[in-house]
Amino acid sequence: MHSYAQHSPIFLAFNKTVLKNSGGTLGTFCVRCHTPIGISSGETSIIVNDKRSEAALDSVGCVSCHSTNQPNQEASSVYHVPVPGDPEPIIYGPFYGSDEPGAPDDPSLRLIKSPHTSRHTDYITQARLCGNCHDVFSPDGFRIEEAFSEWRNGPYARAGISCQNCHMGPIPGKPFMQDQLAENYIVDPNVVPGAYKRHRSSHRFTGPDYSVLLAFGKTDLGLDQASFKQLGETLEDQRTTLFRNAATMQVKHPDAVTPGSTMPIVVSVTNSGAGHNLPTGFAAERQVWLEVIVSDASGQQLYSSGTLDSAKDLRDEDSEDVQKGTLALDKDLFNLQATFTSAGFRGTDAESISTVNRLLDPVPFVTPATTPALITGYPPGGRIFKRGIPPLATKTARYDVKIPANAHGPLQLTVRLRYRNLPPHLLKELDIADLRPKLRIVDMQEYEEKIQVGRGDLTAAPRSSDLARTAAR
Repeated sequence: MHSYAQHSPIFLAFNKTVLKNSGGTLGTFCVRCHTPIGISSGETSIIVNDKRSEAALDSVGCVSCHSTNQPNQEASSVYHVPVPGDPEPIIYGPFYGSDEPGAPDDPSLRLIKSPHTSRHTDYITQARLCGNCHDVFSPDGFRIEEAFSEWRNGPYARAGISCQNCHMGPIPGKPFMQDQLAENYIVDPNVVPGAYKRHRSSHRFTGPDYSVLLAFGKTDLGLDQASFKQLGETLEDQRTTLFRNAATMQVKHPDAVTPGSTMPIVVSVTNSGAGHNLPTGFAAERQVWLEVIVSDASGQQLYSSGTLDSAKDLRDEDSEDVQKGTLALDKDLFNLQATFTSAGFRGTDAESISTVNRLLDPVPFVTPATTPALITGYPPGGRIFKRGIPPLATKTARYDVKIPANAHGPLQLTVRLRYRNLPPHLLKELDIADLRPKLRIVDMQEYEEKIQVGRGDLTAAPRSSDLARTAAR
């Protein structure tokens, strides 16, 4: 997905909106993560991709990571990368160059030859490298994304498990140490005789995103239609695997209920496999929610939460159907999506689709903060309200479902933990509503069970400690 960063029509539309709303003062803030070569070579934020250099359209290419060997600011992509016309850069990696002074004698740690100057650095294997782009703080101090900070302050960092261990291994979302990876050649042994087999990591960097451009990469990879389709299916399978390895779900409910009673359903979601919060990154638009549906024997829904409206949005305050009054607000909705919150004139808060606060100034200029935000941790004009689950932590939702007096069993209970990287209403606000059908939902965990309807001594709902049915998926 790194190669897709500057090509994403959703990113381009979002960047255009933020630049417009900030009077252009945000400048290259967003683009410098998505095309570091383009920005380092002097391209501006408003150049359309058709006018960008070929190197800039590599987005986050090999040189973006492999040309640095020391920590930078660890946020917001404040670092320079070599550009076309510069002297040939030194390429850094986990192995020593064939002519590197002071390299160890062990030939398995040294490259036999390379087409460029190669040098060893431990930095390439450290999470600090990823933090250059995966912590994002706006010039006024607004903390937009904190994937790296969440990792650094969590149990995975203390255990020595880095971003690379989970996102560059053979199974997305499962940590692998370097010596656990399969050994293979990194060069063709017929071309380079004597080449060693080495522990090879994956550079697919499986994450939450995917391409909404149907043929992106097909020509560059030289694939026919069948091979390209198969690759797309493989990438989507790996993305699904990443999500299913990220969380576990436990559902508790009684085995049987009485007509006219209230049935308690308790669902616990644990961030059991992600080294950062769930969700993370651009968490103000990442949706992780619970869908809970109870139906009777005839298939009629008795209860639902986490279902979608006519535009495929959740039934929250952003739903057009809810705003029009054609659908009821989902008051039980369990959604881990964060919120960009802007301060109003009277000290009130309002949700925003971006970090630009248009409540205080019709054309706000985004400039470096003139006052520290050390006490509150965020600038006075806005903040992000996070609802995500930290690593190894659990959040619980309770649903009290009223059973009709004439209910006929067995009841069907379905619970799904679902993920979507963007809500449809955002694409409409960005004027790219035509892309809404391309949004995908991943079911991270699923649970189904039948519940009997009885008429004996089940006149009261069981206490939570006595819930009869427990299931983990």
